[in-house]
Amino acid sequence: MKSMYPELDLDLSFHPIVCETPRHFTREQIDGYNEQGYITGVPLFEGSELEAVRDFFSRSRKRLTSYDQFQAFHHEIPELYDIVTHPVTTDYLKDLLGPNIICHTSQYIRKQPDPNSSRRTVYHQDATFNPMDARCALVWLAIDEAFVENGCMGFIPGSHRLGVIECEEAGHHIPDAGRYGEVVPIELKPGQAVFFSDLLIHASPPNRTADRPRGGFTATYASADLVPTLGRKKWAVLCCGEDANDNWQVHPRPQ
Repeated sequence: MKSMYPELDLDLSFHPIVCETPRHFTREQIDGYNEQGYITGVPLFEGSELEAVRDFFSRSRKRLTSYDQFQAFHHEIPELYDIVTHPVTTDYLKDLLGPNIICHTSQYIRKQPDPNSSRRTVYHQDATFNPMDARCALVWLAIDEAFVENGCMGFIPGSHRLGVIECEEAGHHIPDAGRYGEVVPIELKPGQAVFFSDLLIHASPPNRTADRPRGGFTATYASADLVPTLGRKKWAVLCCGEDANDNWQVHPRPQ
């Protein structure tokens, strides 16, 4: 399979970012995004802001990770709404997606330390989960330090330029992903983020440290001009600009 929605006529190929006058990323970084599929080590939160973000996830861990069926919470929890719409993040995203930006999916993922852990995320492309053309950018924010030993993500640079690749139904796993290139570990300090294409092949291994949890918050963004093919996404919020064509049923900031 190449998508959860084979009945839809989706464009699942990569279209390079065209930004003639980038304001926050450099021209070299955008060229790197087009070539490699990601920009890493981007500082989003520092100092007291970072401490407040980390404190929120520490207090809210049970609520954010206890559900039977996947769901996002940024449309109903004020602190998460403020994180996904933070102006530092959206300023960077404007260089990749344009002035009108939607966040339609998010998830807090925490890998507990366990020397015997087998909890891994298989190689996959996020675009295969979405009922829309492959035009999204993801932002993965490190809440804890992410490094090789505690299961940081691994990217296959340039794999996004292949478009969507055949995958298995279970977990959308791409078997033998190493044939598409060498894996690069994405190590991050708390408050740093990596921006990457929804077509980039990535995975993460188990956290086999004794005492170093790996918490991360990922959010998926799209231009408001992108039409979600199967109706309107139920978790969508408008991060900046406008949804002039009413493509999304956006939620206001929760109280």
